[in-house]
Amino acid sequence: MLFRKTIRDFRQNVLSFFAVFLMSFICLFVFTGIYYLSQQMEQTGKTFIANSQLADYLLTIHHLDKKKETKTAALPNVKEIAVRNVGRFKNDEISLTLLSFDQSEISQPQVIQGDKLQQTGIWLDEDFFRENNYQLEDEIIINHTPCKILGTIRQPEFIYFTENADQPLPDHKKNGYAYLSEETFTDSGIYATPQLLINTKKSTNQAWLEKQLSTIWESDFQQLTPQKDIAGIAVFTDRSDQIKRLAILFSGLFLILTLITMEATMRRFVKQQQLQIGSLLAQGLSKSALLFHYSLFGLLVSFAGSFIGCLLGPRILSPILLSVIGKQFSVPSWESIVSPLGYWVVGAVTLCSVLTTLIPVIPIINELPATIMQKQSNKRFRRVWLEHSIIWKYLPFSLQWTLRDIQRNIRRGILGIFGAMGCMILLLAAFGINDSIDYSLQHVFYQTYQYNEKVSFTQPMTEKKQAETEKLFSHNSQWLEQQSVTLLNGSEEQLVTATIASPGNLLNLKTKSESLSLQSLEENEVIVSSALASKNHIQKNDSIYVRIGQTILPLQVKDLAYLSAPQGLFLSKKGWEELDQNFLPQSLLLERLDQIKDSAVFSNSVSKKQQYQDSHQLIEGVRFIISLLILAALALGITIMMNCHLLIFSERFIEFATLKVLGFTKSEVLRLSLLETMLLTSIGWLFSIPSGWLFLQAYVSMVSTENQQYLPQLSAQSLLLASLILFSCMLVVQIFLNRKINQIDFATALKPAE
Repeated sequence: MLFRKTIRDFRQNVLSFFAVFLMSFICLFVFTGIYYLSQQMEQTGKTFIANSQLADYLLTIHHLDKKKETKTAALPNVKEIAVRNVGRFKNDEISLTLLSFDQSEISQPQVIQGDKLQQTGIWLDEDFFRENNYQLEDEIIINHTPCKILGTIRQPEFIYFTENADQPLPDHKKNGYAYLSEETFTDSGIYATPQLLINTKKSTNQAWLEKQLSTIWESDFQQLTPQKDIAGIAVFTDRSDQIKRLAILFSGLFLILTLITMEATMRRFVKQQQLQIGSLLAQGLSKSALLFHYSLFGLLVSFAGSFIGCLLGPRILSPILLSVIGKQFSVPSWESIVSPLGYWVVGAVTLCSVLTTLIPVIPIINELPATIMQKQSNKRFRRVWLEHSIIWKYLPFSLQWTLRDIQRNIRRGILGIFGAMGCMILLLAAFGINDSIDYSLQHVFYQTYQYNEKVSFTQPMTEKKQAETEKLFSHNSQWLEQQSVTLLNGSEEQLVTATIASPGNLLNLKTKSESLSLQSLEENEVIVSSALASKNHIQKNDSIYVRIGQTILPLQVKDLAYLSAPQGLFLSKKGWEELDQNFLPQSLLLERLDQIKDSAVFSNSVSKKQQYQDSHQLIEGVRFIISLLILAALALGITIMMNCHLLIFSERFIEFATLKVLGFTKSEVLRLSLLETMLLTSIGWLFSIPSGWLFLQAYVSMVSTENQQYLPQLSAQSLLLASLILFSCMLVVQIFLNRKINQIDFATALKPAE
């Protein structure tokens, strides 16, 4: 009997249960589609690194020394080492990072085409090879030395490869990397920087290792870089984590709203079936059987929606996202993964839905059948507090009726308010993250930096070379040096970027309310970016310790800079030199374009406009996900509001019938319904603005990376657009409610319970 009733109830309430099905589907479709992509990226990176046997640490040194190499290999936590040389070849058309290889297996690239790395020749980056239409056995000239192309390779260090940090987007046509045999590397005459590739035991402490290596290599020690901090790997990992956080945060909110919608749907459904529940209990049906019967609605609907979403998300959404995001990274192939996480989430969603389904059922079945079969409560309401106020008598009847009804049914009113809030918060978050990204890029390129061109050089610039270069132009400029230093925070260490600037006004730092002057910094004073300070619990006027080379220095935090990028420490040239450090800038900020390309040490230049455009292209994958979330927010918003107001209607249809009998016209009844819908939506809209802003701040914080801190921003246009969408959803819901009101049989609606 209950089985047939279940099927009949599904048919009669197909629209309501389809809404829950849709929300469960969207929740799991979005979550598994986005999260699966992050897992796919993570697994691909791990496999790529493992297959290449990438070194745990890179030690950059000034000169090789066999005795010091032997001492390094003898350290207790060091498993094996290898040596390679790194150089740069550049002409008017291309720029190649060159690396030598030996017979060691550490950090060996994966050969995509051609021969293995065992002979004299050159192996080109696969992307660079394709973009320039090279063929195997072609020759490429490196410093007047012809090198035969014997194959193509990919290497995880260059999974995301740009020529330098000033180039946000990979340009495989102009920039690439290549591996050469030691013999070919030597013959090419390229200036080489030696590196030690070090594999260590898992228990190795980075601080201990760095101390030991700096002691061994003394003045030859330059920098120790752990695997996770290699530029390409760091960008790849940040993007994977960013996508994962996008999936978790939004889908978590989707799930909460899905459960609320399920509860509203079941409450309305149980209200409609109150007479049937009482009759079944009166006929001797057990409470457990009824609980099982009504739990089936949550079980079947939510399980079907979430399971289908879990199946389709990785198969449909993930490939679409990968086609947008994956093209920025260079991997041999994208791994296919099988993860049980989605199915665990399906189980959790289904269980929560079943429990939510029983919330409105349990209080009813615990009453006597005679009480349950009373369609209307005998409860009498007293005058609400607002009726005692002076303004009450000046309010129109329609508003009095609406306010009285809301105050007498607080739970119902809260549900309507929450439906509007949920819709608006989702829209504000989706539009707000888009605004935050735009604002952050604007902040970097038009507030923090005031240059029009940034020039990089082939070598650090001494004071003499700086003076020679400055003779080539007569306009405003500013020299920049960027060094990796170690921030010591208790027992933890973090590699951060220290930016040292010469006097000038092309790099502007600000707090939230005032400008900061780098040139006013005294000895041992430093400005810290606010995101780095927040992460390490650093306050203004605190003392911090940094390690520069082998020296640990105390620094006083003069202030915190509110900026999106770059993150790190900021010092003046004067303050840097007072720390007994040489000011050797690698780049120059220029007020005008195309001024010093004739310099003998010129490497490359990039305009701020091009950097800005490339930065927008870089995040197009994130924007695609945001667009998807906006569509999901729109669908969920309409569904939430529809269910909330259908519940309100189910509890008020007798009142609407009563008004008709009392002589109210149909249009007057519809206006009363519209007024309540507008009032609840407006209150929800009002509350959603501060709560939506708080959610946006948390959201922006979660999707930011160590190198790029997005600044929360919500434009007036986005707020207006989200509001228009919300009230448009309200009108759609109201049109549907009007149809329901018009379909009320006023005679049977007032018929008392038998």
